[in-house]
Parts: sequence; structure tokens; C-alpha cells
Amino acid sequence: MRVALIPMKVEAGNFEANWREFEKRFGEALKHDPDFVVFPEYCLTGFEEWDFSGAELYGEIVEWVSRLARKAGVYVVFGLLEPYKNCVYNSALLIGRNGEILLKHRKFQEPYKFCTGNTVRTARTEFGKAAIIICGDLYNKRIAKWVRKKRPDFIFIPMEYSPDYGEPNEEDVKAMSERAELLGVRTFIVNSYPPGGAWVFDGDGNLLAESRGDKMLVWEEKRD
Repeated sequence: MRVALIPMKVEAGNFEANWREFEKRFGEALKHDPDFVVFPEYCLTGFEEWDFSGAELYGEIVEWVSRLARKAGVYVVFGLLEPYKNCVYNSALLIGRNGEILLKHRKFQEPYKFCTGNTVRTARTEFGKAAIIICGDLYNKRIAKWVRKKRPDFIFIPMEYSPDYGEPNEEDVKAMSERAELLGVRTFIVNSYPPGGAWVFDGDGNLLAESRGDKMLVWEEKRD
């Protein structure tokens, strides 16, 4: 099982630039023959309070990313804004090797102007059960209970985290580690750039690998 985590540069409100960057980084990842290519939270539109216009591109984005996944024969995880009736979800999808949507997660931990999710689901792959949560969900106690109940084999966490002091520091990574331990499952985290960064933790919260800035992190796990 080989996972490519891509801390992609994201420009809020600039779909064309983001799509070019997405395709470029996706192509770079394919050189490593990955099974999963993982991008950050709402990586193709970005988000600025309270501009939900990126949600209008939901169908187009799903179609385009599905086409890439199908052509390359890989799984793709990424975040996007999802319109629903009179509001918007902050969502993330797992697209299968054939381009189908295997899994959708709607973020719990969001301000009132978003619709919010209320469950964690899993999807089966040849490597085991996968789950997704998004950014602040990592620090939500209800989410941790759902994850333990669903017992995935691994979980992906797209993020858009920009601390006021610059790049995530040791305390931020320690906090991620503690939450990964609480989830009790292999955890793959990728943040948008800037400030970027990607991390892999085991189910005991041990940091297995990390990258800084916009550097791609490729993790290979051998399973019996």
C-alpha cells in the first residue's frame, strides 16, 4: 500500500490555477506508482469567509477528478465544497480506481453557516477499510468515538491549517499525535500550502514520517 500525500498550493477563489496545480502534482505523484493520492481540504477552490461560490463547481470537480483517477487507476482523496439545498458542506471524497465515489465525509467541526456532518463512514479497498475526517474533526471527541466504533484500518485527514505563527511546530505535531493515538488507527494527514506539511502516524500515535512545506510525502506500508 503506497500513499502519496500532496501539500498542494491552494489559491482561494482561483479554480483554474488550482486545477493546473492539482494536475501537475498528481502527475508528479504517479511517478511513485501510488495506490492512493491524497490532497488537502477544499484544494480546488480554497475558501474565504463566507464565500461559498466554490460549491457551484462541485459537479465539475467530481467529474474531472474521477476522470484522472480512472485514467491512472488510483484512489484519490481530496476536499471540496458540496452544495446542499440552502447551505454548503465542507466535504471530502474517496474516489476509486474506476472513478466512482466510494466514500464521502461531511465535516463535523464547522461554523454555523455550514451544514455539518453527523457520522463517519468507511469504504472497503483491497488494503482494508478506509475512513476520512477533515481538519478540525481530528480534535472532536464525537468523531473519535465514531472512528473507534467503525474500526477502519486507516484514515485520511485533508487539512487547511495555517497557524498565526507560520508553519506547524512541535506542539502542533504533538497534538496530532495524541489525537491519532485516540483514534487508534494508521493516520495520514496532509495540509494545504502554505504552510503545508504532511504526516503519518501509527495507531499508537507514533510519528512515522513527515514532510515540510509543499514537499510530497510518499509512504509505503507492507501488509501481510
